[in-house]
Amino acid sequence: MTMNRRPKFLALSALAFLALGASSSALDGDGEDGWKVEAKTYRLKHSAHERWDFVLPAERWHSADKAIELPGGMTFETEISGTNKLEIDANGDGDCEKTVRGTGFVTLRSKNAEGELVKYSVRLRNTGPKQFEWTTGSSMKGKVVGQTLHVFDQDGNGKYSDWGVDAIAIGKNKSASLLSKVVLMSGKLYHFDVTEDGREVSVAPFAGETGTLNAVGDFESKGKLTSAVFQDGDTSFCVANFRKGVAIPVGTYRFVSGRVEKGSASVSIRPGSMQKFAVLAGGETNVEWGADVSGEFSFQQKDDKVTVQANFKFFGSAGEEYYDFRPRGKGPKIIISDAERGREIKEARFSES
Repeated sequence: MTMNRRPKFLALSALAFLALGASSSALDGDGEDGWKVEAKTYRLKHSAHERWDFVLPAERWHSADKAIELPGGMTFETEISGTNKLEIDANGDGDCEKTVRGTGFVTLRSKNAEGELVKYSVRLRNTGPKQFEWTTGSSMKGKVVGQTLHVFDQDGNGKYSDWGVDAIAIGKNKSASLLSKVVLMSGKLYHFDVTEDGREVSVAPFAGETGTLNAVGDFESKGKLTSAVFQDGDTSFCVANFRKGVAIPVGTYRFVSGRVEKGSASVSIRPGSMQKFAVLAGGETNVEWGADVSGEFSFQQKDDKVTVQANFKFFGSAGEEYYDFRPRGKGPKIIISDAERGREIKEARFSES
């Protein structure tokens, strides 16, 4: 007999370190792009990040087994040699002059259809015998309203203007939000736009109603919440650094992704069954999540023998799911108890898959 149950009692000692513990977006009577009349523009340029330390909310990986293709007719041929070596034509001249073994980083260079030089850096990883994947390894970077701004082509299509799909990081914050039409810079909200090639952005002071979203004050954890991304349509914010909450445009926001860290250990968070949160004009919305964390798992029972499957899922008090425990193999300690007799049946530790 195979069953799925949420156990009555589940003690998660390792997880305790980490995780225990009416929509109207933005533009106020300005006609969709009315704010651009008084907008200021800023230039961005390609920035390679070989030492990658950003946290993207929805990073995507793509096959690199035959080629890396970007818009504008730019194709960079690849060729697998052996089981874990990838040869790359990084300048589009027909010859594979770059070699990656296992994991690596390469900056691609080529001219687009307009004859302009385009740079695009990628991170690569070997995912199996003769299999490689790539994802973005660069941003379009510049100083905007006195703060450093990074725009990421998160979906890897070579464009930087996919709202709610690409990503943006502002200031010293390495945790990015989804690309948003309203951004928070130097303590103020701004309307925001970016060109498809990512070379130019426009900003103007935000005109619209706001409310406060606080996702930190009531987060129960012995680790630090380093990323907490919420989204309402084309508006998105990472609010992990605002313990007292932050004023954002009114709307109905859904949780997208997050991360908790303690020292070298970390765990990622995804929505699970988490509900949306309404941010009302002049109001404050507090997100209560984190502890207590419960688990779901499958088991098989035959006579007196119970076999527990290592397919645990862990959920916080608001329904959010915790996954991707790092380092691997250091998943939560599980204590299974007999709810009727009140005694411990089994103790184990499973590495999360």
